[in-house]
Amino acid sequence: MLYNLLNAGNWATDIANLFTNSYYIICLVCLAIGLILCAIECFVPGFGVFGISGIVFCTFSIVFLLVMDGTWRQFLFMFGIGIIILTLIILIAVRSARFGALSKSPLVQKRTALPEDYSSDEKNYQYLVGKVGLTETACKPIGKAIIDGIAYSVITNGEYIDKNKKVYVAEVEGNSIVVKENMEVSK
Repeated sequence: MLYNLLNAGNWATDIANLFTNSYYIICLVCLAIGLILCAIECFVPGFGVFGISGIVFCTFSIVFLLVMDGTWRQFLFMFGIGIIILTLIILIAVRSARFGALSKSPLVQKRTALPEDYSSDEKNYQYLVGKVGLTETACKPIGKAIIDGIAYSVITNGEYIDKNKKVYVAEVEGNSIVVKENMEVSK
């Protein structure tokens, strides 16, 4: 059997049949469509319709070949061509992501597919720095404080501040409002 599998004359005949028999041409067309869809998926963020469709087409082409009484040599030829082309597509996509046109896309530059004008819920509380408020709950170290009549979630630098104590906003780190007990006001 191994001799038949490796026999060069049979390989040539089987591969020639792939390109001449109409059933096998359908297999090759499905494989080509699947590989093109997989190539598109390499350049589109996420895993979606293109990738799933490409996998389905590639799988269908190989299963259809075996159902239509294709030989193992034809199967190995199509499978090998598919693997080689997918490997080349992935290498091109990786190279493009590092050096080519894909490297200049927002997905690669910012590691996100969100547009620049996308706004998150993060607010800028810098205007609160230096303001005085009153703790609504005990801060252990997280609690609530009322500053300018509005309740804010605040944090201390590890210290415990009782309820109804005067505090001032020492700094703002991102979304965190850091407060300290206002000794002059509380005395």
